[in-house]
Amino acid sequence: MPVSAMRPSRFRAEFFPAVLFVFMVSFFLPISAKASNNIFYAGLAVPAVIWWLSLPRLALEPYKAAPVFFACFGLFALLLGFRDVSFLKDSVYIAVLFLTCVMIEKNEGAVRRSFLAYSLVALALLVVATVDWVLALRTSGLAQRIALWGRTGNPIFAALMIISGLVFLWVFHVEARLARSSAVARWLGLLGLVGLCAACAVVFQARSALLGMAFFLVGYAVQRRYIKAVLIVLGLVVLVLLASGAGSILLERGASYRLDIWEAAIRRVVGECGVVFGCGKDQHLILGQFYHPHSAYVSAFYFGGLSSLLTFAAMAAAFFVLTWRARSSWLLVALVGWGGLLTDTNGVIASPRTLWVFFWIPVFMAVIESGRPALEAYYRARDGVRTPD
Repeated sequence: MPVSAMRPSRFRAEFFPAVLFVFMVSFFLPISAKASNNIFYAGLAVPAVIWWLSLPRLALEPYKAAPVFFACFGLFALLLGFRDVSFLKDSVYIAVLFLTCVMIEKNEGAVRRSFLAYSLVALALLVVATVDWVLALRTSGLAQRIALWGRTGNPIFAALMIISGLVFLWVFHVEARLARSSAVARWLGLLGLVGLCAACAVVFQARSALLGMAFFLVGYAVQRRYIKAVLIVLGLVVLVLLASGAGSILLERGASYRLDIWEAAIRRVVGECGVVFGCGKDQHLILGQFYHPHSAYVSAFYFGGLSSLLTFAAMAAAFFVLTWRARSSWLLVALVGWGGLLTDTNGVIASPRTLWVFFWIPVFMAVIESGRPALEAYYRARDGVRTPD
């Protein structure tokens, strides 16, 4: 077998990872949502669909990387689409995002390089935001809630995107280097990571980001079997937050009406819309001011009823079983998104937005990493290379 048969074209190997990086970073820029979306549509989605359909007989092969997960995803999208067709359109975009990752990952590690560059930008923005926060605190004596630009003007999404990048840097680059040095260096590094994530949550006053960090730490402690050490590190960071007064900054906003919103949303589904298929998308304002329940999990029930919630749970279970068995490193990054979704967003089925960066890309990369043998067979079939008997 000639080596060139398995080697992706130089253009695809270099151009599309660069476009993916630009797409992810665009959410930090002061540009319109339409501009960010067009980067994905023109620069990634259209080429990915053309690449995928160039061999229609192999069209279903990429989804064999996680057949149960994608079957549940498809059913989840159909059930939500039964209530509002816009969910079907958005689910198609998400499916194309998966194909984009598959196309780029033909050059194994390409998405990881894009995410590395993105994570370094996120780290730099955390430094900028922290400096602004400190200057504002020194000037006014008040701890202001920092907001960035563009679609990360929402501090919660900004914090989740940044913490996702920090966790990626730790899992794929920093941890192994420190471990080669000494066990002490590794634990000091973990303490630094948790400290940076906590500082990010304080600067942006984003407790949803803390939940994302907490999900990561639980998964990391169990996967790496570092439960005692993680508990010690977490305890030290909590003590620092309490002693410095930073913990009180996170508590200033109270529960942000989350429990009241969830209760009102659930009552409406049960009392007005129907438990089986939910309320769909309408102009109803929960508690007179909220269009959605501010939780991806509650949103699944609110928009699609019990049928959608159970399908979403099955999709999540399929994902965690697959990626946990494979000891996926991307799973640890994806846990930030799974945790952050607990208290924010209007669901996981959405057109291009920040959610794609801290949730869907890590989720799909965990699936690709775990189902790599199936994808390697797909790549070989595309190249016309026989699989050895």
